[in-house]
Amino acid sequence: MKFLKKCPVFALLLSTGVLFTIIALGGKKTIYAQQEYDPLGAPLLSVMFTGVKDDIYPWQIFTGESTPVMASGAGNSEKDLNENEGESSGEEAVNENVSDEGDMADGNESGETGGDGNGTAASGNGEGQEDAGENPETGDTESVPETDSENSPEGNSEAGSGAEGNPGGESGEDQSGEDREGAGAGAQNAGSIGADALHKASDSLKDAGFERLAPLRESTHEEYINHISADIYGDAGVIRAATYAFETVDESYFDDALFIGDSRFVGLKEYTDLADHADFCCETSLTIYKALEERFSGVGTVPEALENKDYGKIYMMLGINELGRGTTEDFMGKYTEVVDTLRELEPDAKIFIMGIMRVSGKKSGSDAIFNNGNINARNNAIATLADNKHIFYIDVNEVVCDEEGNLEEEYTFDQIHLLGAQNVLVKEFLLGHGVVE
Repeated sequence: MKFLKKCPVFALLLSTGVLFTIIALGGKKTIYAQQEYDPLGAPLLSVMFTGVKDDIYPWQIFTGESTPVMASGAGNSEKDLNENEGESSGEEAVNENVSDEGDMADGNESGETGGDGNGTAASGNGEGQEDAGENPETGDTESVPETDSENSPEGNSEAGSGAEGNPGGESGEDQSGEDREGAGAGAQNAGSIGADALHKASDSLKDAGFERLAPLRESTHEEYINHISADIYGDAGVIRAATYAFETVDESYFDDALFIGDSRFVGLKEYTDLADHADFCCETSLTIYKALEERFSGVGTVPEALENKDYGKIYMMLGINELGRGTTEDFMGKYTEVVDTLRELEPDAKIFIMGIMRVSGKKSGSDAIFNNGNINARNNAIATLADNKHIFYIDVNEVVCDEEGNLEEEYTFDQIHLLGAQNVLVKEFLLGHGVVE
């Protein structure tokens, strides 16, 4: 005690450290549940500081503002949901903890290889599981907003009809009736953020005679609380997007390109020479919710970059870090908003929306949130935005996944990200998917 009295600064530091440790311990199963923590490499109190970086503040332990309903995956109880339900504003939730480096890959046919932990997620997609990995990215959790019956996909006459006349549209329509019945009363609690945005295609798209595909149904309450990304679109969008005949180009093609993405694009930037040609707005843990407001070294925000330079191509790969947040509708609402904003800011640019890269089979089969079933469902959703004229959907999973649709084990060091040298596969894929007029 005498020593502490003689060294008040040390006493203050000691007491502060103890306090921060108590806070971190208290929030470890709630607001910090998704924060990565290495007990051998950092003290427990470091969890609090990494949380602050992701906009998670200590007092939220008491307010419950960012208690993650997706903390342990499919095992969450309805009691946990009810405790969080009143906190959501229908926009961004407070807690951003999903796993950035875990930005997973996008999906389609191989969705059948997922794990069992997700129950019966949407048709056409398997129940894979994915884990946060060594370098998890963060995504916000949201509570379930009230559903507006007048604006819901179920009440919209376009739901299902959007697929007519398009390859694969019928298959998505066939399952809609069954899915809607299964939704039951629980569907009234399903998230529907951005539902209106899905039906408000820009004038340029309407003039081109293109209609965006509407969802066949809404996510159910059960899917929401179990963090299952419902496949509410089917593969109609993916099939339609695949009808475009891409061309092979050389590196100079990217001289007027801008890449917007998370840790997957960080790898592309650091391990290939594309940065010698293109500009990159990418950062580990980046989400679609912050894509337009984040400041990137050398270029500023995305809107500032587009204002300062004319880009002919814009590539975007986002979505892995958002898997534990909200529903497919929530994600699609914001994704649609961002794509439309890019079209407005750079109307002459070709926009390439890239499917989320999947994770390994091992990862997919062991994680209730970051799995290939969830990735496939969200990829099927974003593919519906492609019009094959201004907006193009491309899926790098074609070259990085095995025959079962999982990320090749030999290509990854953490079941989520590509080994440095394997990023050349992504570059070669892009070189083979150019749009030349």
